[in-house]
Amino acid sequence: MQFTKEQVNSYNENGFLFLENYFSKTEIDYIITQIPSLLSEDTPRRILENNGAVRSILAPNTTNKVFQRLLQLSKLVKPSMQLLGSEVYVYQYKINVKAALEGDKWDWHQDFLYWHKEDGMPRSQALSVAIFLQEANDFNGPLLFIPGSHKEGMVDLNVRKKYLNNPLWTATFSADLKYEVDKSFFERLLNKYEIFAAKGAAGSVLFFDSNVFHGSTNNMSAKDRTNILITYNSLENAPPTAKNPRLEFIASLNCNSVISMPDNFLFEDVV
Repeated sequence: MQFTKEQVNSYNENGFLFLENYFSKTEIDYIITQIPSLLSEDTPRRILENNGAVRSILAPNTTNKVFQRLLQLSKLVKPSMQLLGSEVYVYQYKINVKAALEGDKWDWHQDFLYWHKEDGMPRSQALSVAIFLQEANDFNGPLLFIPGSHKEGMVDLNVRKKYLNNPLWTATFSADLKYEVDKSFFERLLNKYEIFAAKGAAGSVLFFDSNVFHGSTNNMSAKDRTNILITYNSLENAPPTAKNPRLEFIASLNCNSVISMPDNFLFEDVV
């Protein structure tokens, strides 16, 4: 699959492209059957909220074949290659859960800031794909974007004081993110651009630039809001070998090109 010229222009202008019903109900229902076992894994890859609810599962493809096959689907890989202008590999892969009445916020942030500072990614030649497993609505903390904000380039932010002498890797995934929001900067940014709330049915997807500012509020509803996020990085943009690289399940050092597969590959083991 390839995006149209209009879709590419929209992505370049806004920093993201939102596509409703990109995955069928059959595909989403099948993926959802895999979630309970992944969330129950007792693993360092599981990140919890302060209240004990699951916040994220990193690298689900390392233990689940369905999630390994998902990242190879042509409708994700081909458009990512088109937008990035090269072959791609999976740099980061996670399931973000906003549990009903428990899921916490994600502060405004740029992904590239973290990938550049923590891993040494040279350029912002990377993107993420968010796949909606449930409906995103006004009440369950939908993803929020600042359209056009990627044009500002990477905006350097300071490390929160609480993390200066406590460099835990989980700080890059917690409700209090490692790099602190600068209120005066965001007041200027939000006066310049508007906020877009990505609301839509299960099966919708977002392709978004690594420099576009995004975040989300708490889940105030009685239903979970779960997204899969797959980050594709250009093979031309792999970080150099670091002396102290982050754990493989956070930022993959496996830079093998993703082999694109047809949609029915997702169901390969289904009889």
